Amino acid sequence: MNRVPPLFEEGTEGSDTRIRPGGKDVNRMSDDRFRGASVRNLPRPNKTYSAGRVCAESRCETKLSIYSKWQYCWQHEPVHSYVPRGKRKSRSRAA
Repeated sequence: MNRVPPLFEEGTEGSDTRIRPGGKDVNRMSDDRFRGASVRNLPRPNKTYSAGRVCAESRCETKLSIYSKWQYCWQHEPVHSYVPRGKRKSRSRAA
């Protein structure tokens, strides 16, 4: 049966030891292990293109996003080949 640990454990009377909920001694930090991710660089900002661009198709007035590298809107853009991206399998597992 699962027992709920007491909220506070009592030390000896007159001691200077403070106890956290769950029974950990606050003064004994050397026994604690700290977890977390290491500090890393921020990811690169997204590439942007000039603002105010319009689709290159004649009579199309669709404004293009500053993040779109293409010169046509989604309706007039020719079909591109798909380039799969993501995690690559190691050569030892692929064979």
